[in-house]
Amino acid sequence: MKKVVLFFLVGALLVSTLALAGCSRGNDEDLVGTWAWEDFADYTYVFNSDGTGTRGVTGARESFTWSTSSDQLRINREGDIPSGEIRNERWTYTIDGDVFSIVSRQDTSRSYSYVRQ
Repeated sequence: MKKVVLFFLVGALLVSTLALAGCSRGNDEDLVGTWAWEDFADYTYVFNSDGTGTRGVTGARESFTWSTSSDQLRINREGDIPSGEIRNERWTYTIDGDVFSIVSRQDTSRSYSYVRQ
């Protein structure tokens, strides 16, 4: 009986690992680079290895600092933030190949996907 339970647990672990292999939570190094929004390619995120970054379109870019923890991305916006917008953003993120997807942890109606440039 113990062998059957052990076999089942090992099998379940293997299936879970294989299911997650195609879509990773990523880490800081995975985000470094330039990502273009799938819906409007002129809007990009640039994540620098030193934890700084910019986002927006040419002529209207916003600076921020960023960090990750597990599957959470934190973006701390700099400068004047328009009324009603979030300064310290928290996102759940995944990286699947060259696609970076985020879902706001503060406003779940916000979800976006970007392609590595």
